[in-house]
Amino acid sequence: MKSNYAHLILLDMVIYETHREEYDPIQNVQNFWEKYSLNTILEHMVALQPNVDNTEGNYSIDQLSSFSVDLLRTTIAYFMLHMDKVDLGKVPISTSVNEEELQATKRIFDFFQRASESNTNS
Repeated sequence: MKSNYAHLILLDMVIYETHREEYDPIQNVQNFWEKYSLNTILEHMVALQPNVDNTEGNYSIDQLSSFSVDLLRTTIAYFMLHMDKVDLGKVPISTSVNEEELQATKRIFDFFQRASESNTNS
């Protein structure tokens, strides 16, 4: 098989694995959040944009492909959990790193919110 089609098969396999008896969407969600922080997800998403110059080599094609597969796997897992009406609040995921990132972005948002409220020119 041509190597330029191998990544497409990986994406197809993610969909097919949901039919396996041992498929565990909760484990897929947990694995994703253990592997990627919010900032890392953002960086991968930016690198995947067609107009972004990735010549600095922040992420290799293999890394971006792996992220895409992981993201698809997690999206499908969330969909399956939604269809089974699973309470996502009971899905244990590691949140400490993401909580710190969210607090940092909240402080930035609050700063600019205050700045825009005090700006009488807008």
